[in-house]
Amino acid sequence: MMPVFRWSRATLVALLTIHLLCIGLHCGQAVVDFRKATSEAHDADDVMNGREVMIFDYAWRFHLGGVDSNYTCPADAFPENLTGIEIQGLYRTSATTLEHCRGDCCADVECEVWQWAGEPEQHSKGCWIGKHGTQGKSPRWQSGGRNSSGPTPPPAGSGPTSRNYDDSSWELVDAPHDGIIGGVFSESASGSHGYLPFNVTWYRKHFNLPAEWKGKSTIDVYFEGVFKDSAIYLNGMLVVSHGSGYTSFTARLDNVSAILYGDGKENENVLAIHATASGGTGWWYEGGGLYRSVYLRRTPSQVHFVPDGLYAMNNVTGAISMHDKSNPAAGLMATAAVVNPRVEVVNDGKADSMGPFVVTFTVMQEGKAVGTTKTDPFQLNAGEVLIAAGPEMELTNVELWSSARPYMYSINTVMTVGEDVYDNVSQTFFGFRRAVWTGDDGFFLNEQPFKWRGFCDHNDFAGVGTALSMRINLFRAQSLRAIGGNSWRMSHNPPVPALLDILDMVGVLVWDENRNFANNTDDIIAQRDMVRRDRNHPSVMCWSFCNEGGCDKGAGTGAIFKHVSYEQDPMRPITANTQRYGPGDLSEVLDIQGFSHKPGSMFDGFHAKYPSIPTIGSECCSCRTQRAEDYGDDSKKLHPNFNGDCLQSQTGVEMSRKFISGIMVWTLFDYIGEPSPYNWPHVSSSFGSLDLAGFAKAGAFYYRTWWLHNSTNMSASVHDRVHAAPALINPHQGRRIGHGHTDSLSAESQFIVHIVEHWQKDVGGPSRSIHAYTNAPVAEMFVNGKSHGKVNVAWISYASWDKVNYEDGNVTVTGMSAAGAVLASHTVMTPGAPAELTLALDAPNAATGTGSKLVLDGHDTALVRATLLDYNGQVALESGNNITFTVTSGPGKVIGVGNGDPQCHESNTASWRSTYHGLARAVIKVTEHHTSEREYQRLMQVDAEGNRLTKVHGPRFQDPEDGVIVVQASTMIGGHVMSETINIPVSTDVDKHGVQAVARMWMGVPPPM
Repeated sequence: MMPVFRWSRATLVALLTIHLLCIGLHCGQAVVDFRKATSEAHDADDVMNGREVMIFDYAWRFHLGGVDSNYTCPADAFPENLTGIEIQGLYRTSATTLEHCRGDCCADVECEVWQWAGEPEQHSKGCWIGKHGTQGKSPRWQSGGRNSSGPTPPPAGSGPTSRNYDDSSWELVDAPHDGIIGGVFSESASGSHGYLPFNVTWYRKHFNLPAEWKGKSTIDVYFEGVFKDSAIYLNGMLVVSHGSGYTSFTARLDNVSAILYGDGKENENVLAIHATASGGTGWWYEGGGLYRSVYLRRTPSQVHFVPDGLYAMNNVTGAISMHDKSNPAAGLMATAAVVNPRVEVVNDGKADSMGPFVVTFTVMQEGKAVGTTKTDPFQLNAGEVLIAAGPEMELTNVELWSSARPYMYSINTVMTVGEDVYDNVSQTFFGFRRAVWTGDDGFFLNEQPFKWRGFCDHNDFAGVGTALSMRINLFRAQSLRAIGGNSWRMSHNPPVPALLDILDMVGVLVWDENRNFANNTDDIIAQRDMVRRDRNHPSVMCWSFCNEGGCDKGAGTGAIFKHVSYEQDPMRPITANTQRYGPGDLSEVLDIQGFSHKPGSMFDGFHAKYPSIPTIGSECCSCRTQRAEDYGDDSKKLHPNFNGDCLQSQTGVEMSRKFISGIMVWTLFDYIGEPSPYNWPHVSSSFGSLDLAGFAKAGAFYYRTWWLHNSTNMSASVHDRVHAAPALINPHQGRRIGHGHTDSLSAESQFIVHIVEHWQKDVGGPSRSIHAYTNAPVAEMFVNGKSHGKVNVAWISYASWDKVNYEDGNVTVTGMSAAGAVLASHTVMTPGAPAELTLALDAPNAATGTGSKLVLDGHDTALVRATLLDYNGQVALESGNNITFTVTSGPGKVIGVGNGDPQCHESNTASWRSTYHGLARAVIKVTEHHTSEREYQRLMQVDAEGNRLTKVHGPRFQDPEDGVIVVQASTMIGGHVMSETINIPVSTDVDKHGVQAVARMWMGVPPPM
């Protein structure tokens, strides 16, 4: 018999309140790849066509800043008299009177406090609203507050939530969209936020719903993420509010009384989003607005699967072996494994005893069914939620997911009554693997020792802020692998679901992390939502509750978080990035002890006291550096390019101890905000091995040297090394060595030499130090052919020469064996003035593992690199010329720019950028979406306005395979305009050139469908 667990809605509310059990009715369905979701058509008279999923990203009307709601607020709405008190952390609205200010807060379901200052001499004159915060006395403020958000406000007659509000002057944007990144840097804004001012964002979308959906369907809108406190309105009525900017959620529409069905303007619906990005939750740039994708979903019945309710729980039960002991990339297999799928079903209708329903689960391997199980028939009363699970499936000769060969399966889930399909979820990907954490011997994956060599990372990139495309995320993932990384810590929040899809497919292990940790309903639900959404991803190895000081709530709160995590996923351990351990601390309830920036003595002491508890360096190595700044200068607020001494001393703590499972370096990329220690004019951090624009710094070559090409001494086994590593683009490698050449690596010998400094005449003084990252046992340096001596290179160290006198020309470092055989070399030349402009593609780029073409899916983006070269074909390091980027033909547009300079205050969303040490970046987005005839017709019926920015086409409009986007870059050199063009190939073939397909093909793994 199938396990059946039932709850009424009232019981669910009670369970949430006491923090014991959370079965979410408004969570995200991120376990499904929505971009490839399918519907199973059926010819029944009642049109049971299965689930429909539509992209809902196009042509949102956007307004930055408060909008005067003109809403009259009840006199008793704010019982707290806060006049004479100043509240910190509020955001400004455009209200021009005190009453309008009260109305703005009253009409915002998330607002708790309003403040009004009417004195003209005050710089803070005007209206400020938001949530309770730090208080201080100030007589200029008139203010009121309420302990929590008030009752649902009635529709505002002329406010931006109403259906008839005039939004014709608002900007049209496509999601994902960071509403803050286009702002103007200001020294008066928050430095932790990158000096980009906080603000509130408004979005409105006009759409129609088919008349045949009325009365039969469950309709919702799925948001992958809205930052931060968001309220969703349909035709003026509040549908749902959501307090986390990082977890996914749904807004159900079909039960809203104001909903309209049918074609035409008179039946047009308006979905309005109010998102407050006025303070964020972190000390780094978090963006704001509709920064992740949106989907409209329709299920042809009000009995349907609960969002995120599907869990393909599995366990490897048989013996594990390698296909080829000499080749880890050939993969591993197990003689047996079991799958215990389960799915939550809800009856959102009014009819009792509906059914009998049967749920069928089918496991697919490379397009073939390899296992099927189904539930017994069951009934479902109105308002009931049920967990349905069939008998356990037993599979034999199972291919395992591993870092070297990340093999994936999929599971299709269909609910039927007789021949009618009531709901279906196709292509939920999962994988089989055995992960074991030990106290003495570290981590094991598929019974093989595995040392985590990973990086922490935030969520932003040059030009686009937090609104990253899948192609950019693939570029980030492949950059991690290019320097020997095998794991990624999501710091400090759950990621966009597509990033986990990518990491699944390229074999990168994931530390998934919750944002806020406290004993309150919102934070506990956020932890639950993260686990539910991400539990089918084989790359996810553990659930982290919190980060550093955010973990100080202790063991009591930890026990609650542990309970909700185990309840949703009993297969993974729980952990946190902590700074201490002791009685009553969170460490008492953790399965894995993570430490942040702690010395070896802390690990040794903990291990001596708790030898059975696994440990990991979950954050370390905040080693600052700036690309191509050869010698630091505090007076100019410049970090040096060289940081090998910091990297060596800090990574050695975890790498040299067998019992420590691994290390997570802070960070892979620079990120906006936290410009420590210089602050203004710095607007971004300098911790990354790559800069904010994705250009490699010298530190990236340190990791490529030791983590990728000489990991033998720090690897637990061959299985934790990066296989099929992509190229690391060396942005300062000039054409003299080979235009487009990646680095000086000898693929045969696996040895590398990279000179850190650039031998500039006026940088570094007449006598200077030269450093080189190499894994060769011996290194010798030459200046213009004259030897400056040989040095021995210690493990995870570097070569260095002091008091080197400058002379124009070149510097060469040769790496040699102990016997004197040349293994690798690198040469740098004195750079000159800019003489030439060149363009290159970093993504898509087959060498970087990011594919060869963009896909015309309305979202894909390319990363164009502009380089200024001198007369010798070397990068003109001292140039700062402006580069203007233009799409001259083809389906693309410039959406952002960058250069990696942490002190650059130029617009992120302009079409031009100055070069930083000879380099600038442009982000190019496709402007067409080619889809199936069925999806095209549905999009035109539902979202006709969505065709205004991104042009949607059916199959008959598909371009040939040789289509291109032509990008021109122009600059002024020597008083003359110099231009260069580059072609970006595009395709309509998602199965060949889509991001997921590219990732799978790069790893040599077949698709699971």
